[in-house]
Amino acid sequence: MTTTSAPSAAALRVDPLDGLNPAQRAAAEATTGPVCILAGAGTGKTRTVTHRIANQLATGVARPAQVLAVTFTDKAATELRERLHALGVPPVRAATFHAAAWAQLRHFWPRVTALGLAGADGDGLPEVLSSKLRLLVPVGRRLRVEARDLASEIEWAKARMIAPQGYAEAAADRPTPVAAERMAQVYADYEAAKRAAGAIDYEDMLLLTAELLTRDEVAAAEVRDRYRYLTVDEYQDVNPTQQALLEAWLGDGDELCVVGDDDQTIYSFTGASSAHLTGFEDRWPHGRVVALTRNYRSTAQVLDLANRVLWTKPAPTRKRLTAALPANPDDPDPVFREFPDADAEVAAVAARCAALVAGGLPPREIAVLYRVNAQSEPFEAALREVGVPSAVRGDGGFFSRPEVRQALRLLAADRERGDRLDPGDLLAAVGEQPVPPDRRVERVLREGLDYDGRREPAGAVARERWRNLGALVAAAARQVAADPHVSYGRVVDDLLTRASSGATAPDEGGAVTLTTLHGAKGMEFTAVFLVSLERGLLPISHAKQDAEVEEERRLLYVGVTRARRHLWLSWARERPARTGRLQKRTPSPFLYGLGDGAPTAKAGGKPPRAGGTAAALDDLEGDAAARAERLRAWRAERCKADGVPAYVVFDNKTLAALALAEPATPGDLLEIPGIGPAKVDRYGDDVLAVLAG
Repeated sequence: MTTTSAPSAAALRVDPLDGLNPAQRAAAEATTGPVCILAGAGTGKTRTVTHRIANQLATGVARPAQVLAVTFTDKAATELRERLHALGVPPVRAATFHAAAWAQLRHFWPRVTALGLAGADGDGLPEVLSSKLRLLVPVGRRLRVEARDLASEIEWAKARMIAPQGYAEAAADRPTPVAAERMAQVYADYEAAKRAAGAIDYEDMLLLTAELLTRDEVAAAEVRDRYRYLTVDEYQDVNPTQQALLEAWLGDGDELCVVGDDDQTIYSFTGASSAHLTGFEDRWPHGRVVALTRNYRSTAQVLDLANRVLWTKPAPTRKRLTAALPANPDDPDPVFREFPDADAEVAAVAARCAALVAGGLPPREIAVLYRVNAQSEPFEAALREVGVPSAVRGDGGFFSRPEVRQALRLLAADRERGDRLDPGDLLAAVGEQPVPPDRRVERVLREGLDYDGRREPAGAVARERWRNLGALVAAAARQVAADPHVSYGRVVDDLLTRASSGATAPDEGGAVTLTTLHGAKGMEFTAVFLVSLERGLLPISHAKQDAEVEEERRLLYVGVTRARRHLWLSWARERPARTGRLQKRTPSPFLYGLGDGAPTAKAGGKPPRAGGTAAALDDLEGDAAARAERLRAWRAERCKADGVPAYVVFDNKTLAALALAEPATPGDLLEIPGIGPAKVDRYGDDVLAVLAG
């Protein structure tokens, strides 16, 4: 194997350690052995990683050809290469998990076929499916479910290394697009069809490479000799299949550097788990852990709020971000705003965006973040009204989504028949008034697209489609609320006009970014608006278990830490439901006690519990509710660490009793029903610390 010689420090354009803060420098100087970099939001993780690689090469620890830096996106890999080039580092391999695995599979394909690994039929390289839908669309049509949800469910299983024969048992307690046994058969049929077509999918790239390196010592030795120094970015997002591949790359070696932030673990639905990151010291007792907490993005005011968002996290595991930016008394505090209804919130956000732009802030420095894509439409319309350009990240906007276009075609056809009513619509609830236009919109969608605003479907894609159709009904309901005498034809015409209205053309200042909290990860803006922060949206309605609720809390944290200077958090007391009817709303329980203007127990009654299964805690108020939140967060962490169900630690009634009684000593704990000496020995110190705050 031919490799280039290591560059000297003088060959680099800059000193690899120059300009680093003490924590970053400590990470960059740790050039050998297992290293874990816990990098908080905005703390310069990419800078630290690139300078560490540069230092490995400058000090002669590694040669460029021996380095493999693994990322999750092509964009991140490109950025890594560009930053290394700027430092004068010779080319090193920076790639996604899939790109690195596919390169190795292509090289070793004859050995893959010789081993008879699954999916390795034939002598030539297999076709790589660009999408599973080619094989799953006919199945989806037959089962009357979204093919993309079937594909996502197969990806869920393969990310966890679950084969078709083990799927039904693994998914027994999970909402699935179809019954678990039927889904297992769909999965098995998909695998058979893929093999018959001589194809593999993206998950197979990882699975086959990991299996090859586990079973073929010659291939494993060649890969491990080539790539001796591994760096893994965004390690909190690694799933079991990726972790298996990483371990296959490493073998018995320990030249591994991982970087990530467990506080930004928001992709568990893909199989991602921060357990590999938080358990790094257990896996590598001789490894080094460096925490980066000095934030170069946000003001002290924004960071103070960000630190408070994660108050339920056990104190020993918290990272407290501090501002690297000079303190400025003129920096604004985060703004909390409650509005009587959703329209008032949207109008206020649009007006504030316009004011910021008028004050000289480019639109591209502003973001409006929400929980689900279906929430974009009112903000698109309101920003267009005030002349501020906007762009929905990831698609062309609400009215470009397939189900919305299909719904508009149905509504236009229905309008063409005039305002005549079907026989079933001749009478309304009272007298002989015509059916309200928003109800008629809902009826057309129900009859033409099987839309049922009262029943949330299973499957992420089906839910997304359902929410978008519900947003269309809600848009009609807003018109009716504004003008009770508006005609059905006028409502449909207005929707069609809004669909055909182009967004305000951006100039050199760009456009306001509209995106979900998930979509905003990795981005930053001078001004961030976190909107519709209400129970049912954050946490989302289908987040039931404690771990799911805590992930929703981390979503709020991600949103807060996108802001450099201006931060706005808002909610409404009322908004149209997906059936078009107005629905009372309550603030997100995550907001309680976060600062001036945030919901408080005194102003808004008891802080509602964030979610989960803790029904026994519903009646707690004030400080007791806050203690219960901390206890529940601690219990979730302990259950994860011990691998046991929640009730094995403490059931909900015991948590409620602890929150109310405020025990201060181990003896006090023994007075609580459900707690005996064994539990005091096992959990007592932790519980007392959590109760003490």
